[in-house]
Amino acid sequence: MKKAIAIICIGMLLLTYAIALSLRDTAIIPETFDAKNHPGFYDYRGAINVQTSLTHGFLTPSEAIRADQETKLDFLIFSELNRFLPGGAPEGWQRQTLVLNGGKYSYLESRVLSMDPERLKTSESLGQAQTTIADQLSRVGDRQSVQGSKDSLILGQVSRDGTEWSGAHPAGLSGLEVLNIRQSIARMWRDARLSMLWSILIYPFNSDLALVRLFADFDTSFETWDRLSRERRVFGILGTDAGLPSSVLGITVRSPGYETLFKLASNHVLLRSELTGDTQSDRKKLLTALTEGQSYMAFDVLGQTKGFATWYEDGGGIQSLGSRLKLQDGGRVMVRLPKKPMVPFEIAVYRDGLSIMTSNSTETEFRVLQSGVYRIVVRLFVSPSLFDGGRWIPWIMTNPIVILPRDRASASNRTSLRLANPGIRLAKQRVLPESRADN
Repeated sequence: MKKAIAIICIGMLLLTYAIALSLRDTAIIPETFDAKNHPGFYDYRGAINVQTSLTHGFLTPSEAIRADQETKLDFLIFSELNRFLPGGAPEGWQRQTLVLNGGKYSYLESRVLSMDPERLKTSESLGQAQTTIADQLSRVGDRQSVQGSKDSLILGQVSRDGTEWSGAHPAGLSGLEVLNIRQSIARMWRDARLSMLWSILIYPFNSDLALVRLFADFDTSFETWDRLSRERRVFGILGTDAGLPSSVLGITVRSPGYETLFKLASNHVLLRSELTGDTQSDRKKLLTALTEGQSYMAFDVLGQTKGFATWYEDGGGIQSLGSRLKLQDGGRVMVRLPKKPMVPFEIAVYRDGLSIMTSNSTETEFRVLQSGVYRIVVRLFVSPSLFDGGRWIPWIMTNPIVILPRDRASASNRTSLRLANPGIRLAKQRVLPESRADN
C-alpha cells in the first residue's frame, strides 16, 4: 500500500512538473503586433537550407511553405541535396513569404550550398556539379564584383561522417554555414548525452525549451570565420537543415519538425529599403544582402528581435554589417536592442574571435581605434528548466564588420572605449596568435 502511494505521489509530482514545463514561455521579449523596425533598417527573417520530400525531407514543398508561413518567416530558401531533375518548389511570393530554390551538393567529404546556383542548375549529374564547384572554388579575386549573389558557394557544416572541413579553405569560397541547427544537436548527442536525454524527456511537453537549452554556453568565437574574414569577404549563415528524420535510441522519428525549427532560429537580413513584392527585384536585393553579410542570426524563440540593429559609422556616414572599410578617426560600432530583456543580458563586441568588451545597456557605442574583424553577440542568462540553473544562451550573432588598417606600418595596437554608460566594461586585452587552432 505504501509503495502504491509513493508511486502515485511521484507520478503526480512528475505530472505537475510536466504541466509547468508545457506552460512555460521561453520568450524574454514577447512578440507584439506593433513591433517596429529600427529607423533606417528593415528586418526580414527567414530559413536557409531546407529540404523537402523531393529529396530527403518528410514534408512536401507546399507543406514546408505552410509551416514557414505559420511561423511568420519572410523568406524560405530550399536546398535540396543533389537534385538534378527539372521542377521543384514554386518560386516567388506566396502570401507573406518569398520562396526561392537554392541547392546543396556533395563535394569531397562535405556539403556545399548555393542560394542562387545559376551554373549548377544546368548540371545533369553529381559529377558535372562537382566539376563546376571545383572550378568556382579555384577562382581568385573579388568574387562579389564578378558574380554578385549568383553561384556564391557556401561551405556547409554537415559532412558525410560528421567531421569538419580540414585543410585550407578554397579562394573561391564565398560563405560559411557557421551554425547548423541539426548538426549542433547531433554533436550534443555525441558529446553531452545526459543533457541530450534530458532534452528528449522535456521535448513532448515543451519542444522550444528542449531545443534552446542545448545551445547554453554555445561557443560564439567562430575563429575560422574571423580568420578568413581578415583575408577576404566571407559571409555567414545559419542553416536550419530542416527535413531530415532523426534517430532517437535507434528509432527513426520525424522530429524536430519544420515549424519547431523555423520557430527556434533564423537568419535576419537588414535592408536599407523595403522589399516591394516584385519577385525578381526582391530576389536580387535579398540574395545580394545575404552574400554581402548584411545579416545576423538569432534564436527567435528567446524573443522577437525586430528593432535590433548594428552598424558602423564615421565621417563617411553609416555602413551596414558586412562592410570592409579602412580605419578612420572617429569610427565606432553602434548596437541597439529593440527592448530591454526581462532577464540578465550582455552585448559582447568580438574582435578577431575574442570578446573585448561587454555591455548591459540597450544602446551601446564602441569606438574603434584598431583594425580587425568586429562582430556582435548578444547573450541572455536564463534558466531553461528547474534542474538546469542559470545558463548563458546566445540570442543574436551578427555578420562581421571588417576594419582594415590605414597602412600596416602604422596600424594601432590600442583599443579604447567611450564610457558613455556605466553598464559597459572592457575585457582584458589578449592578442590572437595567427597560428591559433581553428574550430
